[in-house]
Amino acid sequence: MKIRFFLTGLTLLIISVTGFSQGPGPGPLSKEARQRIEAQRIGFITQKLNLTPEEATKFWPIYNEYKDALRDMKDDMERPDLMSITDDEATAVIERHLQQEQKRLELKKKLFSQLRNVISSRKIILLQASEREFNRELLQRVSGGHMPEKREKMN
Repeated sequence: MKIRFFLTGLTLLIISVTGFSQGPGPGPLSKEARQRIEAQRIGFITQKLNLTPEEATKFWPIYNEYKDALRDMKDDMERPDLMSITDDEATAVIERHLQQEQKRLELKKKLFSQLRNVISSRKIILLQASEREFNRELLQRVSGGHMPEKREKMN
């Protein structure tokens, strides 16, 4: 209970400090915007899973390791020029894509295996639903042309 209040307070502090430094405009997200989104994600998932302090201290390092590995894989994704690619090159790209999908699946299996020692299977399923919900709400806010500054709008 105390960690939830702490994380909510921390999230609101980060949002209030970084929120006013953001200027409107298209383009890649600034470091501050990514940090703000990540703080919102942490608060959102912690609240949705109702993590105890003990669970949270074990959960977040495992989850962050998984997210870092996924992020590293995204950097390796090849984006060929679709107008000039040959069939042989396309076949090779498809094979590499399938290998990446297999690696993602193995990462997810490893995550679930590690999390089973920390949180219940029900919370693992709830984690997946919470990730989708957070991403959907974030996409709606971004495509709506604004990013609310307050965490309460994510609920």
